Order: sequence, then C-alpha cells, then structure tokens
Amino acid sequence: MLERYRLYRRNGDHYYIKDKTTGRAESLGTTDRVAAKQLLTAKNQAAAQPQLNRSMAKAYLLAKSPDLVTRTWADVMEHYVKSGVESTRDRKERAFRSRPFAMLRTMPLLDTESIHLLTVLEHKQAGNSTHHYLRRIHNYALHLGWLLTPVMAEAAWPPLRKKSFTAITADEHQKIIDREQNVERKLFYELLWETGGSQSDIANLSWNNVDRENGVIFFQRKKLVNRGEGSSCLHIGPRISAILDQLPQFGYFFPKIRLEEPKHRAAEFKRRCRTLKIGGRVLHSYRYAWAQRARTAGMPERDAMNHLGHKSRAIHIAYGKGAMTTTLPIEYYEEEKKKSILQFAQSKT
Repeated sequence: MLERYRLYRRNGDHYYIKDKTTGRAESLGTTDRVAAKQLLTAKNQAAAQPQLNRSMAKAYLLAKSPDLVTRTWADVMEHYVKSGVESTRDRKERAFRSRPFAMLRTMPLLDTESIHLLTVLEHKQAGNSTHHYLRRIHNYALHLGWLLTPVMAEAAWPPLRKKSFTAITADEHQKIIDREQNVERKLFYELLWETGGSQSDIANLSWNNVDRENGVIFFQRKKLVNRGEGSSCLHIGPRISAILDQLPQFGYFFPKIRLEEPKHRAAEFKRRCRTLKIGGRVLHSYRYAWAQRARTAGMPERDAMNHLGHKSRAIHIAYGKGAMTTTLPIEYYEEEKKKSILQFAQSKT
C-alpha cells in the first residue's frame, strides 16, 4: 500500500511531512533526521489501518454495485447541474469550474474525508458561493445514496461569511444617470429607481403591463410566477409618467436590454460604477434603495412587502434597515387623540 506522507526539509531547517492526498504540509518540529523518519513511519502506520479497512469495504461494495466504488465528485456535479432553470444551471457550472473545486472533482466519493472538504472551503478563492454549492452537492450525494454516511456532520461545517448588502444612494444614482450616454439604459436605471423592480422584471416590461385608463402599471415577479405569486399593481406618479413618455410607445419598453443576459446587464452596470468610483453596488441595490425610501416615506410595511414580492417580514426588514426614519413629537399624537375623541363625542350628539 502506498504511503500517504513523504518527508522533506526546508533549507537545512526543520523537517516537514506532506500529505500526498490533501497537499498539506506539517512541521515535525525537529532537525534530527532519525527522529523525523520515526515520526514519518508513525504517521504512515496510523494512516495505513483506515486505508486497509476502506479497501476491504470497497471489496464488499464492488460485489454489490461497482459504480459505488468508481463514482467521483465530478459525477455528482454533473447530475446536480441538470436541475433548475437555465440561469441557475449556468451559475452552478461556473461555480464547479472554479479553482476551489478543482482538487475535489477527481476524488472518489468513498475516499472523501472531512479534510478534503475543508481544503476546498479554505482555498484563497473560496467564498460563500463555494460554501453553498459544496454543501449542496454533499447533501445531494447523500440523497442519491452515493455517499453511505455524511462526510461532515452539520455542526462541523464552518459558518458562512455574511455579506452586507447596501442600497444605492440618490447621489450615486444621479451620477450614473448623468454619465450614461445610452438613452435606453439611462431610462432603464431610472425605472429601476422609481419602481424597485428586479432587473429581469423591469427589462421585460411592455405596454401590456400598463393600464392607461386607471393609470397603473402591473408587475409580475418572474421568479414567483410559476407559483401564481408576485403580482403588484403600482399607480403611475408624475416621475414614472415622465419616464414612460420617453420610452417606445408600443411593444417592450427596453427592446435591446430585454435581449441581454442578466449577467451582461449586471456587468455593464458594474463597469459604469467602476468609472465613477462607486463601490459595493449592483443592480439589486435598486431594490434595497426602494425599500429604504418606502420606509423613510412612511409607506405601510405590508404595502411595501407586497410590491417587492417579499413573503418574509424578516427579509423585508433586512432590505429597509438602512433607512433614516423620522418620529413625530409626542404632542402631535396627543393632539390627534384629542381630535378623535372630540369627533366621536360630536357624532353621538
């Protein structure tokens, strides 16, 4: 059986051992070659017994199902990316092509240990996306029966690094509008600011979504449409009306932008922000901005939630938590209460 660890020395300093499986190096804390070899032998012997047990288990499994022994994580990834809509499949494929997943692809499922998963998570290019998809394919392999037991227990997974999502400010939005030379894209950003819609929902709006007689515009949350949810009806105010007057007066509002991939629209916006030295903003920042503006203006929370398509109050609060709210003085409420009591008393006489 091949030895798992090999011995080496760095520039006459301490001896080190390197794990051939994970590529990790570990100092033995000694400059004595004899002592280093003894420690190397002990390490290899400690690793040999589990490998022998695993080899015996493989022999039994091979008789039952040869595929269980030969399947790798690449097989799991290949099956996992087949589910979901096209944009979701594209994100999965990009994630699995990234460097953190490179060493895991050829790893047989039955040879996987927790150290292998942790190595992926600790890669310098690993982020929350890596963490998310690694857990997904781990659980997916369990559900398929390709993993006999979990490689890591739930409590052993490191916590996610939380991202702070920020809204685009009015000044930043105005800078983007002033710099943008493409009229269609400028109006697209302006309508995002006024409606708080997602980029895909706004890009696919047409005059079929407008009720001119009643002065309203209908929104259909694309991600919720299959469940019959996500509809919103927004009254057209002066600012939205001014934007609509500049758009094509038939068909789709944004005929060219509508044909772009969401990732391309996002990349174009990111380039515009970079030229203006605006950091930490994405197209989704317009939805955060609308939620915060609605809260600052005193819009009822339920109305704002319905419009944005939020089913969870916790999510909606997270969107609007950066808003600056104003509290009226106590005497205002005292006077309003006196007026209500007086009106009630007069209605009884």
